[in-house]
Amino acid sequence: MKTSLTAGAQQAGDEHIQCEVQVSQTRFKRIPNPEGPDSAVGNFFLKLDVTALQEAIYIPISIASGKKPTGFVYQIEGTAEGEISTTDISCRGEGVSNVTLGTLLYAKIPVGSTATFRIQIEMKGKWGKEYKIVINRVNYKLDPSDARYKKFDTAIGTKVLKLR
Repeated sequence: MKTSLTAGAQQAGDEHIQCEVQVSQTRFKRIPNPEGPDSAVGNFFLKLDVTALQEAIYIPISIASGKKPTGFVYQIEGTAEGEISTTDISCRGEGVSNVTLGTLLYAKIPVGSTATFRIQIEMKGKWGKEYKIVINRVNYKLDPSDARYKKFDTAIGTKVLKLR
């Protein structure tokens, strides 16, 4: 069964991690176009707590919309096509450390500890339309030398942003 998380301190987990949405915020700026329809820039902010339940976990401190080796995989949902212009992710927490393996930076979350991920996404959209960002998967490892990621597949959605 696939569940969904949104703001309001909802939480879900699997046998290794527990995720809880602490904050979901949206805002936008209208961009007038005298020669055609107006556009807008939307900003999404998500504050997500991830707790290691049984053993230390390693999550790449990265976010992308594709199938790259990334920690958080997202997509845009909306009533019109939108395009991401920038993304930013950071991580903090008591006992949480950064580990670099090859070219990837991981957050190492010790068992029983919680890491707070702050995710910011800026997108270009069409005026009068609605958008939301959905993180479809969080990839993590129990051992940084593991060849494959474990997957937390609960959808984590931001609030809907109405560009009007």
